[in-house]
Amino acid sequence: MTWQDELHNLDAELAAGRISAEEYRSRRDALIGRSQGGQSGPASGDFPQQQPGTPSGGFPQQGTPQSGQQSPFPPAFNWGAAAAQGAQAAQQQPQQPQPSNESTQVVPNPMAQQSESTQVVNVGRQQPWAGQQQSGWNQQPGWNTGEQASPWGEPEQPSTPEHGDTSWMRQGPEVFEVGDGASKGKAIAGIALGAVLLVGVIVAAVFYFTSGSDEAGPSQPTQQQAPPVPTSEPLPEPPAPKPAPAATPEVLVAVPPGEPHPYNGPLDRPALENSPKSGVLRDPVRAAALQGGLIDGFFSRSDGAATSVLIAVRMPDQTAAQSVAEAYLDDQQGLAADDDLSYRGVEVMTTGGGVFRTAYVAHGWAIIVDVNAPDKAAAQTAFKALLDQQLAQTPPTVRD
Repeated sequence: MTWQDELHNLDAELAAGRISAEEYRSRRDALIGRSQGGQSGPASGDFPQQQPGTPSGGFPQQGTPQSGQQSPFPPAFNWGAAAAQGAQAAQQQPQQPQPSNESTQVVPNPMAQQSESTQVVNVGRQQPWAGQQQSGWNQQPGWNTGEQASPWGEPEQPSTPEHGDTSWMRQGPEVFEVGDGASKGKAIAGIALGAVLLVGVIVAAVFYFTSGSDEAGPSQPTQQQAPPVPTSEPLPEPPAPKPAPAATPEVLVAVPPGEPHPYNGPLDRPALENSPKSGVLRDPVRAAALQGGLIDGFFSRSDGAATSVLIAVRMPDQTAAQSVAEAYLDDQQGLAADDDLSYRGVEVMTTGGGVFRTAYVAHGWAIIVDVNAPDKAAAQTAFKALLDQQLAQTPPTVRD
């Protein structure tokens, strides 16, 4: 096996992963060093030493050929005979030209049993072997001796590396490394594929929602038009306001004829805080008056065909008086407003039967009018007459 065959096998072992890159470089350097050393044996311990009895080519003898058959290998090289033949040749040719830097040597190819092909090996400045030049071996044309030919006959392979040529370093494991170009290309392809998928999802979502809205038919109005609210006539205006009365009894008019109530008369804070008269005002109204700063008040009631009640509560100001009037109206639970008897600022409440009540504000007074009777018509007539008289006497100043 020539060193080219060994180098080819070494490349195959590296490609198959049977040896490491470091071992590959070591054995490759030893093989190339041996080829440039003149076939003198392996340069390192990576290759087995030549056994005794093997010829100079490094391969064992195939045995003694039988008579009539020619051995495919040349006879064993003898250094003594080669020296003698070299001296004789030097005497016959005293002016032998110096060998060139690119001398060649013919090496037998033991692998080709049938063709006995040889190849040309570059051995640098080494002198040719005299024994081989004179031994008369059957030399045949080499495999492929072109400058671009491969030792294995492949034209596309580079020729045998010369001394100082570093191109052989490309045969190592570096040839199996992948550059960054492939990873960058895969990353760009992945980003592009992701963008395409995202656009597809967006388009599908838009198509789904738009098609769903089209199949649903014409959109229904979100809000139905409310029926028109019947416009009620505005409440009538009460009499024009007057100056504030000088005293609380002057605020109220006289009640209709009838039996007077025993509590008729002035109301002060002690009477409303702790006396039988405190019952003339319900608790929510009495609390609003006391907490708002009650100054004084007046109570007037008569019992006849209808029970008529007038109450005036004087407060520190108009705002406090309005709080008392609102507390009285809020306390009329179960009663409804009667627009036929109401005025601006004077809201009349009724049970729908014979009870009619109202409260309004005039300056700093909260004025209460209350009429009830067994008969609704009689109660309504008595209430309207008493209210009109009271509004004429003390008109409201708050008309909201």
